[in-house]
Amino acid sequence: MSNLKNENTGNKTGFKVAIAALALFLLAALGGVYHFSNESDTYANKSVQLKSELTALNEEKIGLETEVSELTATYDAETVKNTKLETKIVDAEEKIKGLKWRISKIKKELSETKISNEEMQQRIAELNTSKEELFAEIAALQTNNKDLTIAKESLDVELAAANDENTQLTAQLEDLTATNAKMQQRLFTLAPAGFQATGFQIQVAGRKDKLTSKAKQVRAIKVGFDLANIPAELQKEHEIYLVVTDGEGVPVKKIASTSMDVPTAEGGLKVEVAGTETIALTENQSLSMAFQPTDKMDAGLYNVALWSDAGYLGSAAFSLR
Repeated sequence: MSNLKNENTGNKTGFKVAIAALALFLLAALGGVYHFSNESDTYANKSVQLKSELTALNEEKIGLETEVSELTATYDAETVKNTKLETKIVDAEEKIKGLKWRISKIKKELSETKISNEEMQQRIAELNTSKEELFAEIAALQTNNKDLTIAKESLDVELAAANDENTQLTAQLEDLTATNAKMQQRLFTLAPAGFQATGFQIQVAGRKDKLTSKAKQVRAIKVGFDLANIPAELQKEHEIYLVVTDGEGVPVKKIASTSMDVPTAEGGLKVEVAGTETIALTENQSLSMAFQPTDKMDAGLYNVALWSDAGYLGSAAFSLR
């Protein structure tokens, strides 16, 4: 009887130990899921933020390159004008020399001929008028030449500053591109969909469907993209999710959205979805999704990201002024 009690007591003790071990295992598993979810959120937000910064820098770089090109063209044009004005001044001075010589010659001829004094005075007056007109023209050309010289010097300074800023921006862009590539690779590793969205085209429409870039005029935003080279096993019906954030990766409050879980390699990631589409995918297709703000948009950078029920697809940025 004593042995039976001891055996029962031993069984109960072992059972309790097993329960405790199982509880510890479950707590560790929950902690891992929570840690992965936080890590996924962090990488997703960082990726969105980096893409927005990359796009902003790229737009600023393109703007600076355009400005540098325009300044260079203006500089070249002003240089040509300056050269032409210097040539005109030299020509005018040569004309004055020629007029002086002609006046001297006519005076000599008049003194040797029987031309009337009245005719002689008329010719001299005409030549003096021409001379004064040429002097006035030279003065105007010299003034314009000085103004052009000052403008050219100012353009030299602006052009040098723009080139320096463009060089710095290019270096920053290269660094950010490398960092973003690593983050993007990490996100595609965490949430591989098996295919990607490319060829993003973002159109911002205002009143009467006219395209605009002014934040307060926005009435609707259309996001076009391509899904190409879809593997055969994934050519079926999929849910596509459109996510919109600001330049810092924060959901935009002025765009109606629904909190949803999108898949990653090790669990769901919660995002604010601005729109969904159920699409039967083929090997290649061009698609579009649209959303409308509930209030006037703010000027700044925005990012659109695409997910599917298979994973992360890609993202693109746009700006409003």
